[in-house]
Amino acid sequence: MVGTAAITEDMLKRRWSARILRHLDKGITDPAEITKNEANLTPGIMSQRLRAMLRYALVARYPRPAPSKVVEFRLTVRGKKILKMLDIIDQLDQLDQQLAVNGRSVEEDLGIAGPAVPTRAADPESASADKPSKRKPSSGRLPTRNLPANSTP
Repeated sequence: MVGTAAITEDMLKRRWSARILRHLDKGITDPAEITKNEANLTPGIMSQRLRAMLRYALVARYPRPAPSKVVEFRLTVRGKKILKMLDIIDQLDQLDQQLAVNGRSVEEDLGIAGPAVPTRAADPESASADKPSKRKPSSGRLPTRNLPANSTP
């Protein structure tokens, strides 16, 4: 069975997945009605998303009593867990947007900002002067080369 983190990642990659889960959570269980509520959601995309959600056991199918041929979809316990995780991600996004308005990052606000990353100097000479050399100190002698006997250096 696929883990919750992998399922959440896959759902986040697929457009409309979170929206469909939210409609189901509100009690809109008919795929045709969900498609009507979303301007650019096609029945084909809706079917693909529902198949993936069935495969991950996020939703369950419930046929309506005869003579209706409509099949309803409802969230499973696992689907509700995934939806809670998506809600938390949305809350973090909203917090990030609020802090950006105030000129701060989420990391700064939470006190988890890492050490400042030094920026490179615009002048290469000043940058190399600040950087310690990885070369071994010179002994003062010039390196010797293997030259042919009749050539001059």
